[in-house]
Amino acid sequence: MQSLFIFIERQKGSPKELVQYVCENDEKPLDAFALLLVEAAMENLPKLNVVLRAYANQTKYEKMAPINKALLLLGMTEIKYFATPPVVVINEYVEIAKVLGEETSAGFVNGVLDAFQRNLS
Repeated sequence: MQSLFIFIERQKGSPKELVQYVCENDEKPLDAFALLLVEAAMENLPKLNVVLRAYANQTKYEKMAPINKALLLLGMTEIKYFATPPVVVINEYVEIAKVLGEETSAGFVNGVLDAFQRNLS
């Protein structure tokens, strides 16, 4: 999540560089799943941003908190391109939003990811 957050804020860096940077700062080995997830999100970022704008239409994209953008983009990526059950993905990102986001982030993340996964079926 931190890797995509950095990319959203700075608009530079490869997925591997960003994930490696975060892992080194946390003194952890390179996380292969995190790398795959960030690669998929960045590869599909233009499409995902369009979808995010559609599902989060009550919030102007430009005013959306960067942490919420990162959580939603990664959650949508994991739901669409990985075999993780959507309920697991939604619960995971809602819990992260409770810790890292604003007071309303968890509900916002839950609503957007739930609407997204319902329309994929």
